[in-house]
Amino acid sequence: MPDLPLALASRLKIALRAAESAGAILMRHLGSGASLHVEHKGAVDLVTVADREAEACVLSELALSFPEDGRIGEETDGAGGREAWAATSRRSTYCWVVDPLDGTTNFAHGHLQFCVSIGLLRDGVPCLGVVHAPARRETYVGGQGLPATCNGTPIRVSAVETLADALIATGFPYDRRPRIDTLLARLRGVLLNCQGVRRGGSAALDLCELAAGRLDAYYEDTLQPWDIAAGIAIVEAAGGVVRGFGAVDPTWKVSANVFGGTVLASNPGLGPKMAALLASAEPAVRSVDL
Repeated sequence: MPDLPLALASRLKIALRAAESAGAILMRHLGSGASLHVEHKGAVDLVTVADREAEACVLSELALSFPEDGRIGEETDGAGGREAWAATSRRSTYCWVVDPLDGTTNFAHGHLQFCVSIGLLRDGVPCLGVVHAPARRETYVGGQGLPATCNGTPIRVSAVETLADALIATGFPYDRRPRIDTLLARLRGVLLNCQGVRRGGSAALDLCELAAGRLDAYYEDTLQPWDIAAGIAIVEAAGGVVRGFGAVDPTWKVSANVFGGTVLASNPGLGPKMAALLASAEPAVRSVDL
């Protein structure tokens, strides 16, 4: 382990342990069919008993080791996450942001693209990320002062700078019906200008694949902090750039506001081209360099 500040080194150790424990819970439930007790939070937004058990495991581990830290969990805090963070930020320098099962729909169908995502905010900015994909036997780590790794091996974003050579990942929000025209306009531009498009179904793993150089850019909107906090820390540690796009001011760093909702992540060279491409699908949004 690099010579991290003691505060981060101790938290990394516990986050890794919590992620592995939660991953074991997910693997125990994987493929269990009706016993998953799948519920609908929305028309296509699912939650299972595995989500809740894994989150309880992670949050209890973090609370036991770092009772002074704030904690936000997708299933515990849900739509009130912003308010939960605002409350904890007034009394805590550090705040954990936990998605116990990113890729719940995949998981419920037995698709192995899912993970446990544990991010740590310091004064609201992602400073540490642990993403554990138990079915893939991969654990990604990265943060401030901590090089990005996958299973302990250093990773780095790609060097691709040409859209025609780029493999792009994206995702679609649960409330896609009222916004389908915008979503398809963006996708059309990417399909026509890039080498290929992938839709993995886990924002945290898409960001990690980008950090590992397996993808060249990733964009998505209507994201929540637990979707992206860990992945942002890992991407930035791997030399990547993460910005907003679309109707928001695309110059701000998402890492400065994990509640911003939109993410365009890429290697440094491809970022400006992707920003321009996405902006072209929304004429009212100007293109800017990242």
